[in-house]
Amino acid sequence: MSRLLWLLMVWAMVLVAPGVASAEGHAFPEYTGEEFVALYDYAVANTLPNLEAPNGRYPITGNDDLDERIWEAAFSRGYVLRPTAGDDLNRADGVVMQPQAAAAWKGLKTQARAAGMYFIVSSAYRSPAAQRTQFNSKLSGTSDTAIDATLTWYSVPGTSKHHAGYALDFRYRSGTFGGFRATPDYRWLKDDNFAVPKSHGLIPSYPDDVDNQGPNPEPWEFVWVGTSLAACGLPQVVAAAHGPAAAISVDLHRCPGGMEPVATPAWLGLP
Repeated sequence: MSRLLWLLMVWAMVLVAPGVASAEGHAFPEYTGEEFVALYDYAVANTLPNLEAPNGRYPITGNDDLDERIWEAAFSRGYVLRPTAGDDLNRADGVVMQPQAAAAWKGLKTQARAAGMYFIVSSAYRSPAAQRTQFNSKLSGTSDTAIDATLTWYSVPGTSKHHAGYALDFRYRSGTFGGFRATPDYRWLKDDNFAVPKSHGLIPSYPDDVDNQGPNPEPWEFVWVGTSLAACGLPQVVAAAHGPAAAISVDLHRCPGGMEPVATPAWLGLP
């Protein structure tokens, strides 16, 4: 096969890739769970403002030996050290979060209410100290079983995406997080590969069908990465064209990474 023919095939696949029209002329590609995770990790490392680097392991229980066991169990489940937010935070509906996440929530809330959806945001920024309090309140013993049961849903301090202030937890005012998956609101959010959240720059934080990401999948948690990154995908090199592969059919210059050649991410599966 000639290089020209191969390149034309790549362009054709991109141009017909499933997508949803959005504001600013963006068309959003469909992502797998692993790709959603990769988008957030890229955003944290490259595009999200007002973040401070991880500060190492935090004490958890006050017992050094127990803490070491908890940390080992956390890392084996896929938890990683996460950055924390700087000082410039806002409030939206009484919940502290990054300004960009607050603007995204306000836009999503307006659209949700117009569609008859009444979920709320109940949690966003959480300090490592607050995370430690939450984790210890859920830890019911010192056995390996008790530790793993807690890690199923609760991050140890220093590993929560909430530390950055870009993670939002949704639920009904009188409902629980565990029941959110079964609601019409979640189905509305999930429809067409999370088309509505993506139009506000939000993507699922712990999506289904992803192994070893720390906690079990959490349908109630979303993270803000921005509409540009959600529309463009990760920067990558495809054939002779530099830039985000998902955005070849749009203006590359408005995509994070622009026209700069970068390494192809492993999840893309291209040679």
